[in-house]
Amino acid sequence: MIDLSDIQQAAERLDGVVRTTPMLHSHRMSEQFGCEVYIKLENLQITGAFKLRGATNCIAQLTPAERERGVITASAGNHAQGVGAAARAAGIAATIVMPEITPVTKVQATAEYGAEVILHGESFADAEAEAYRLADECGATFVHPFDDDRVIAGQGTVGLEIIEQLPEVDCVIAPIGGGGLISGIATAVNGLRPETRIIGVQATNAPAMYLSCKVEELTRADVVGTIAEGIAVGEPCNRTLAIVGERVERIVTVSEHDIARAMLELLEHHKLVAEGAGATPVAALEQCCDEMAGRTVCLVISGGNADVTTLAGVIDRGLVEAGRAVKLQVTLTDRPGALATLAGAIADAGANIVEIAHDRLSVSLELGQAEVQLVLGTRGHEHIESVLAHLRAQGFDAERMD
Repeated sequence: MIDLSDIQQAAERLDGVVRTTPMLHSHRMSEQFGCEVYIKLENLQITGAFKLRGATNCIAQLTPAERERGVITASAGNHAQGVGAAARAAGIAATIVMPEITPVTKVQATAEYGAEVILHGESFADAEAEAYRLADECGATFVHPFDDDRVIAGQGTVGLEIIEQLPEVDCVIAPIGGGGLISGIATAVNGLRPETRIIGVQATNAPAMYLSCKVEELTRADVVGTIAEGIAVGEPCNRTLAIVGERVERIVTVSEHDIARAMLELLEHHKLVAEGAGATPVAALEQCCDEMAGRTVCLVISGGNADVTTLAGVIDRGLVEAGRAVKLQVTLTDRPGALATLAGAIADAGANIVEIAHDRLSVSLELGQAEVQLVLGTRGHEHIESVLAHLRAQGFDAERMD
């Protein structure tokens, strides 16, 4: 099991390669939750996530013979870019095996760091098996995303920075996938400030470490679809389970709804892009805030490589939940000017038409009727009710669509 000195030595190896990321005080969340909330911005790391730290520390300790043979890994996300960037900085070859279904943007981002990208198989398991096969064949060193002391020690440098930037920290909340990040952070923080609590967070749809800690043995969990794909790990490892079991106080799980809301909170009110995994500590704070009253809390935003499509969906859903967008269905008499009259009534109510679809062919309609579906920009839930009341008062059959 690694100790504080391993992480301190890792920090020396990372100097000049890895960015010391900022610590930001959140006035908004501090007021909302009654504690002093700071956010550690690993989403502003060079590769957009913390993974560069562990990969750099691992590669820096390779022997000359191992460096000659290069490194290899399997990943469809942040670990791929971390290994690629670390290998480029060290001047050695890197091969990344990715599933064939990996979005082209992630493939391109990894290749831009100079890694050779091989697309193989339909799943991560297929890609990982191929990476291990190639490693055996060519002698390249496999850089595991979390089951490696060198990788864990590198991730632990986040903890060193937290204590340096926020020496009075009472609690650190960090995401857990395979457990490499929180294992390193917990080791560093507990070594420098033992009274600081460490809380881990997992997606409810990917709870392998949470379940493993409950029964105190490795437990595999099916990963249901989650927007926190960066921590969607089906099973941790004995190495990280041992560290988490000893040094992490507890683990909480958060729903997809809460993760999406946390992403929107960071985007809208802090001007920060966080991927789903990176936003989970924000989602977890709401569960822990009662016990954090008056204390200083650090939330580790582990990455910011959010898929644009996912972000768009999160924003749209957030607008609906906040009452700033609503979808309505209105049945009209199908005659000239009816749609213009409806649009005028919406304008009079102070709403803005964002999208509109006009249908007069549906078999559910009576002859002479047309159905209009609209997405409106609104100012809140009270405004939505006011818009509906105004339309109905003008004789329109308007209903809200869920």
